[in-house]
Amino acid sequence: MLSQEAKNYVENVLLPDRMNGFNSAGFIASSFLEKLDEFSMHEDLCSLTDMSKNILKNRKEFTAYVVKEFQDAEDYWRQINE
Repeated sequence: MLSQEAKNYVENVLLPDRMNGFNSAGFIASSFLEKLDEFSMHEDLCSLTDMSKNILKNRKEFTAYVVKEFQDAEDYWRQINE
């Protein structure tokens, strides 16, 4: 199960930083997971946080959550700009 900390990170950090009008939700999720995979291969240089480990353990749920929150944000901005 995806932790509340990871969900908060998606809503408050990841999407506001990466939603630039060019990146899709799938691209945001997959590129983030790729970076975590890369960091996890270098445990001698860095260690993953509990949140990062939770995201890697729940990849499908993380990706689905990013897509849902991305769509919700798009709908919100569409609504206020009508």
